[in-house]
Amino acid sequence: MRKIARICMLTLLLAIMLVPCDKAFASSSACNKKTNVSNNVKRASRTSDASPFLKKENASILTGTSDTVTVFKVPEECDVTYKSSDESVLTVTPKEDYTCEYTGVGIGTATITIKIQEPVFLFVSNTYTLKFTVNVTPKAVSVKFRRDKYTLDIGYSKKLQYTLRPSITDEVPIFESSDDNIVSVSSKGKIYAKAKGTAYITATISNGSYDRCKITIK
Repeated sequence: MRKIARICMLTLLLAIMLVPCDKAFASSSACNKKTNVSNNVKRASRTSDASPFLKKENASILTGTSDTVTVFKVPEECDVTYKSSDESVLTVTPKEDYTCEYTGVGIGTATITIKIQEPVFLFVSNTYTLKFTVNVTPKAVSVKFRRDKYTLDIGYSKKLQYTLRPSITDEVPIFESSDDNIVSVSSKGKIYAKAKGTAYITATISNGSYDRCKITIK
């Protein structure tokens, strides 16, 4: 009888101990499932929502000239600010549609820091930071073709070589042909021989200085 009683007691104790454990295991499994589902949803949400971005991260302009940079995919009701790292080199002026105009005022390199603050709840907000680097170079004071004449056969093309002063300028001359029917020229100074004859290619810079090159097509 005692043995039977002991067996009954042990069985009862094991039953009491095992039931909470099974429930705990079940609860833990359920939590893991919920956590996995939640993580998957967050990852999908982050992937589908595009963050603000720039189409390029750097540019070059001449002193005294301006250009613009635009931020794309800006969430609604965001505050967007622009700040130049060196206003003696580059100044910034905010425009509409998340566009900023920048102007080169001195030689050097400056970075525009763009901050986008997206309100989430009360005083909580998401902040995005973008960087846009601008190299400001001086305007050219002179332009000179490295050769003053070329001879080409019909159908051939050639990139004309030239020198700008100062050498650190990023200015590109404006090229023109005296006769496009004989030889045409691209905006980058590449000529195309079209017909027999002679024409002149002129390269002009912003201060009005220019140089001329004779092209003979045979």
